Amino acid sequence: MNIGFVIHNIHLMGGTERSACAVMNGLADKAQIHLIEVAGTDAPAYPLDPRINRTCLFTHPVSLLNSWPRLTVRLARLIRRLRLDALVIVESTHALYAVLAARIAGVRSIVWEHFNFNVLLGKKKRGWGRRVAARWANDVITLTQRDIALWTDAACPKAHITCIPNMAPAASNIFSPTAHTVMALGRLTTQKGFDRLLAAWHLIEADPRSTDWMLQIVGEGPQQASLSQQAEAMQRVRIQPPTKNVEKLYGDAGIVVSSSRYEGLPMVLLEACAYGIPVVAFDCETGPAEIIAHGESGYLVPQGDIKGLAETLLQLMASPALRQKFSQAASKNSDRFSKIMVMQKWTTLLNIPN
Repeated sequence: MNIGFVIHNIHLMGGTERSACAVMNGLADKAQIHLIEVAGTDAPAYPLDPRINRTCLFTHPVSLLNSWPRLTVRLARLIRRLRLDALVIVESTHALYAVLAARIAGVRSIVWEHFNFNVLLGKKKRGWGRRVAARWANDVITLTQRDIALWTDAACPKAHITCIPNMAPAASNIFSPTAHTVMALGRLTTQKGFDRLLAAWHLIEADPRSTDWMLQIVGEGPQQASLSQQAEAMQRVRIQPPTKNVEKLYGDAGIVVSSSRYEGLPMVLLEACAYGIPVVAFDCETGPAEIIAHGESGYLVPQGDIKGLAETLLQLMASPALRQKFSQAASKNSDRFSKIMVMQKWTTLLNIPN
């Protein structure tokens, strides 16, 4: 069976690229996988099985809208040449041309949503792509059950919608109850809400329960300068660039915190659970509530409640026993996102024999 995955490019160090590589690698034992990039010749940011065939539609950056006819025609021709049985469209914006290309080539199209239906990131074409996917794709994959409801209510889809969560790493409880670092990890953008986390940390540093605790923010992005300036008023904050050795980061963390304004299904929280790290997160519209068992493996804080985030973190900092309890529950909870569970959903959807 030949399965194609079309993505803008695979070299970025983001959750979408990480998840795409994990799923393609997981399918490589059961099918011939073809990675189709719009424009990308750089090395993948994450390991990619050498059996995966990698093809590029263009050797230079192109505008999705201005190059729409060429993208559609080139992709349709490539689908036929590769004799694909199905095309997985990674990220709903690409449905604008890829769904039509799949229909022209006569193959099944599957649009893989990586945020949620209400998140546009300032791009109207993302919303248009979702409308195309709902009406003309064969299938849509969401990351959460909540997002199925959002798609159903807003788009009245004719496509079949399935929830397949992101894949967590193999469970390996590396939590240390003596670790006194609160870690946040992600792109330094408005989405991740690190400005709100720093506002909460300002309150935390004034409380004696936080003595000896450090906040570590790991990432890079357009808000780096403003976040660094905001952190100057605090004593125990470290902002550092990302690293591929994430297991080392989690091994040093006593708590993982997510302050996001919106998410799909955050990889940071999936990784934290797999590594047995207690988590505290803002309860944004989709994502955290389907990972965290509130009061059992971590805490959900009402969205935007900065004082509540500070107080919740302080309560967890002050109780090694509670952190240990949450750690054990987090590891058990991560089984729902294991490679075996997630890949069973993918092979079922793609009709690949076990």
